[in-house]
Amino acid sequence: MTLVAILVPMVALCVVARGVGFLLPAGVVTALAMLVDGLAPVQEVGATLALLFAALPPFFLTRYQHDATHERTGAAVPFFALALMVLLLLACNHAGSTVFPAGLCTMVAGLVAVVCRQSMVWQWAGLLTCIEGVLLSAVLGHQPVVLGVAALAGAVVLLLGGMCIHRIMPRVVPVRAAGQRGRRTEQPGGGAGA
Repeated sequence: MTLVAILVPMVALCVVARGVGFLLPAGVVTALAMLVDGLAPVQEVGATLALLFAALPPFFLTRYQHDATHERTGAAVPFFALALMVLLLLACNHAGSTVFPAGLCTMVAGLVAVVCRQSMVWQWAGLLTCIEGVLLSAVLGHQPVVLGVAALAGAVVLLLGGMCIHRIMPRVVPVRAAGQRGRRTEQPGGGAGA
């Protein structure tokens, strides 16, 4: 197993600790881990989907105001995810597996974010991280059916999460444009009064 595949769960832990901001690096590293062994069609499709599911949410969230929900369990969550990853690695070693379970560790990190975080944006990032893990497991295991199911699930999560955020979160108001319009309307009146 390459170093890139080992880095995927570490970046997934960053998503758990810091939120959707690390989703794009997680998708890039996941895509690289898929393409390291070659350029088979399953690998190319999986890498494309990983980049798509990781790049769209941060771009979409730039249109909305920052989610200021305070996390009550902020400090303990990444360590909880790390402990579950270590237990998973020990279980795989005990079972005699020689393959590093990068996809499973990424899924665990995503599930921890979904269960332990309160904010909808964090949970959206956690679900997409979990799907990244399923995609990676499907590509490394050469399972096109699992890849198709994960792609469908990712599209549903992407669409439903975007719709929920659109309904709940306030949009970013273009302050500069409103300020310039106010100045333009004040100037004619100010000139007439002078």
